[in-house]
Amino acid sequence: MEGSYKETAHNRYPTTADSPLTKRDLQNLLQEATAEIKAYTKAELNRQIQSLKADLEALSHRTDHAEAKLTKLADTTSSHSQDITYLHGKLAALEEEIEDLNNRSRRNNIRVRGLPETVTNDQLQASLTDLFNTLLPEATQHDLAMDRAHRALRPLALNPDTPRDVIVRMHRFPIKEQLVRQARQNPPTFQQQTIALYQDLAPSTLKKRRDLRQLTNTLSHHGIRYMWGHPFKLLVRRENQTHILSNAVEMIPFAESLGLTLLPLQQNRPPGPRGRCQESISHSPRRTPRKRAPPRPQDGSPQRH
Repeated sequence: MEGSYKETAHNRYPTTADSPLTKRDLQNLLQEATAEIKAYTKAELNRQIQSLKADLEALSHRTDHAEAKLTKLADTTSSHSQDITYLHGKLAALEEEIEDLNNRSRRNNIRVRGLPETVTNDQLQASLTDLFNTLLPEATQHDLAMDRAHRALRPLALNPDTPRDVIVRMHRFPIKEQLVRQARQNPPTFQQQTIALYQDLAPSTLKKRRDLRQLTNTLSHHGIRYMWGHPFKLLVRRENQTHILSNAVEMIPFAESLGLTLLPLQQNRPPGPRGRCQESISHSPRRTPRKRAPPRPQDGSPQRH
């Protein structure tokens, strides 16, 4: 630009040795140069501003589009959250209904605990009939009819003193109720082994009862009667009011509503061998860990047994 100014000054104001540039000529040149610089700067700034405006408009459009998509995603997520909550409730209701149906299908079943493993499958029904006759001497063979009887479907325990339970399906529900009631009051013996009779329950119900063991043992410690309901619930009768608990999460507030403080689990065993309810049925059958197969040789050679 400096060269152009010199050329412009030389063309507009030619100089000779006799007529040099005057101060006025220099002022005019300075004014013209300033005007040109202002015009160039203004044009360049306008161009840059227009470019920035275009970029801002594009960014604003993209931001609006992103906000619209985020709003749509938020609405969809909220709808999905409501659907998940609804489906979770439906699933819990279906699981509860299936558990109730499972327990109802077992209502004629008795779980016999303590019968020695020396009693084979062929001898089960005869041995159980003799055992039940000691509980109900007046019952006939027709009354003690069994649909089936078998050991619990699990491996033998390593300790022979812990035989597998026997599951018996009695043909008549009233007889089954009488047997369980009599065994609770006067536990029978078989080959000098004490036998316990419990209601056969679904594994999910047993787990729920285990979750409430601290509360039930506390109730037994204070001599408060309780009973189990179906679908699963714990019913406590206190001061002419029936208190109902269906979820272990509410166990502490439930105990406080009864004016009780939950005792530590290791110190709140019921005082007697027979509690106020069938607490022992909350123990699921013990399982023996399966032995892992030995590793296969790396060279592919057959294993020796």
